[in-house]
Amino acid sequence: MDMNATLARDEAGASEARLIDLRQIGATIRRRQWWILGVIAIVLIATAVAYVLTPVRYQASATVALDRRVDDLVTTENANPTLTTDSPSVDTAVQVLTSVQLASEVVDKLQLANVEGLGRSADGPSTPEADRRRAINVVRSNLLVERSGLSYAIAITFTFSDPKITAAVANGIAEQYVSRQRTGKEGVRDEQTELLRERIQKLRGEVIQAEQQVANYRGATNLIAVDQGGTSVQQQLSTLNTTLAGAQAEEAAARARLTALGGKGAGESASGLLSQLRSQEAQLSSERAGLASRYGPLHPDLTRIDRQLADIRTNIAAEQGRIRAGLQADLNVASGRVSAIRNAIGQATGSLADGNAASVQLAELERNAESTRSIYQALLDRYRQSVAGQGTDQSNAYVISRALVPGMPFFPSLPLFAMGGLAAALLASMLLVLVLEMLEQGFKSRQDIEDKLGLAMLGTVPDLRTIPGVKARTRDPMGPAAYLVENPGSIYSEAFRSIRTALRLGHADQAVRTLAISSALPNEGKTTTAICLARSAALAGQRVVLVDCDVRRRASTRSLASKAELGLIEVLKGEVPLESALLRDEASGMLVLAQSAKDTSDFDLMTSTEMQSLIQELGKRFDLVVLDTAPVLPLAEARAIAGMADGVLFVTRWRKTPVHASRVALDLLARAGADVKGVAMTLVNIRHQSRAGYGDEMMYYKQFKQYYT
Repeated sequence: MDMNATLARDEAGASEARLIDLRQIGATIRRRQWWILGVIAIVLIATAVAYVLTPVRYQASATVALDRRVDDLVTTENANPTLTTDSPSVDTAVQVLTSVQLASEVVDKLQLANVEGLGRSADGPSTPEADRRRAINVVRSNLLVERSGLSYAIAITFTFSDPKITAAVANGIAEQYVSRQRTGKEGVRDEQTELLRERIQKLRGEVIQAEQQVANYRGATNLIAVDQGGTSVQQQLSTLNTTLAGAQAEEAAARARLTALGGKGAGESASGLLSQLRSQEAQLSSERAGLASRYGPLHPDLTRIDRQLADIRTNIAAEQGRIRAGLQADLNVASGRVSAIRNAIGQATGSLADGNAASVQLAELERNAESTRSIYQALLDRYRQSVAGQGTDQSNAYVISRALVPGMPFFPSLPLFAMGGLAAALLASMLLVLVLEMLEQGFKSRQDIEDKLGLAMLGTVPDLRTIPGVKARTRDPMGPAAYLVENPGSIYSEAFRSIRTALRLGHADQAVRTLAISSALPNEGKTTTAICLARSAALAGQRVVLVDCDVRRRASTRSLASKAELGLIEVLKGEVPLESALLRDEASGMLVLAQSAKDTSDFDLMTSTEMQSLIQELGKRFDLVVLDTAPVLPLAEARAIAGMADGVLFVTRWRKTPVHASRVALDLLARAGADVKGVAMTLVNIRHQSRAGYGDEMMYYKQFKQYYT
């Protein structure tokens, strides 16, 4: 068991490591081949019907190119160069070609509003305006405008049911676009010429007015020769500044002389008389000093000298006053001269400032007049260019190729419908298979069981209805068991021999003598598996007893001993001995411990110690004890009985038993102490299984079919 579980886990890990199992995909396709072929046939038939019923449509294409540069026929010296066509210009042209305005012009030009199916509706009366709007919408919806790669060529493609109208609309769009380019330029030039004419007339008056303002200002400010007048005032200012410097020097000298008058020796330098008086004063002072040293202060000579000194000093003071008055007068004269020069400089500066201000204003007026004249002249030149270029405008687009009337329909395309129908059929079949696989909850193969349950698969029990040439009573509950006895060399019998071999039944090292047959849910082939396994072992010469442990359904009893009066419950109660309750299966020689026909509610007996003792006793007396239990999920006694047995064979129905139900049942068995030896998959359709190629032994049935006949 441990080795099998390890191998199962290893294979499960390897399966998860494979992102895409191509063999599994191929098996699924083979198993669902009739569904796939049916869906493909239906989709292809629907595609053929759609191809026949689809309206025929034609397609025509015209090509327009944009000139990278269009030269004017008439050029002038100041003409603006034509802008170079670039990639955004091409994208703009594409938008113009698909515009409502261009479509409406083509509809009006070709009178498409009167064409049935394009403008006029076949369902009933309509108004001309409604027909026109409908035609415009149809033209735009069936129009495809694309730039050809990175070139300056634009392909215009139109699709419609009438080949002539198809070509006419494609050519009409191309020609109308080229015509609009030329007429648009002419309209712009005419509009520009008219605007220039109006602007020139207005500017003419502005130029005259500006020049008149300059002349009037010159006369009002006497600035006829403003440049020469400004130069003379500047020369006068230079002379006055030089004179002012000399006068300021004289004023400073006079002020210095006046200040120096009170110093020592100043009288001599100021006047000869003052020097003489200073000498006399010094002499008398010397004489008085000599007399004063010899005589007293009352000496007559001293009195005389003092009177003379007083007179001299009076004269000195008077002379100094006269000199100071003269120096002050000189200083006043110098200061007055400086003030006069400064006033003259101020007047000259004011005159110069007034002249400059007037010059600035005059310059502003002249600049304004010159600017107006320049604008006037520029507009006049543009006007002459515009007038000269009238009638010479060229379109920057031209038609490279015109659309031809198509001879073959563009749609529907048989190859396109065929490829589309085939792709849709394959996709639909894939989706159907995916849905069927998602809705299928059961196990499909040995690998599927071992990957999802982690248990070894011990055998695959075929569905008799799928075995070629089988005449067994498939609706009879005992039909499979009878077929096993009657056909010991069949593939059906071989399936149970495989289970016996996997469990080592009948071998010297047989470890399992009491084997519980369990399943998660009812109707999974559990009872049939129990009966057939017991018969197979009995036919092989083993001493086998089959115990019906399902008190409620009594499936084994109904199949083998429907009229039994004594059974398992009576043995457990001690009412009868074991030998009295055992019945013999004549077809195989095995013994059966059935359920009596009496109704009972002694369900707890199935989980009692008496039941455990009975199982142990049977295990000692027989080579194999097969316990046919109830389903594990709904009934607790099934888990208890499985825990009493040496091992459990877990039965799942092919592609029916939900994976989750099996996992829950195995978890409950493990908690009850049951030792699950492996899984048997029942009611397998060997035709599908061999065709699917899941890797089970059934996939080789066709190659070795002669061995099972």
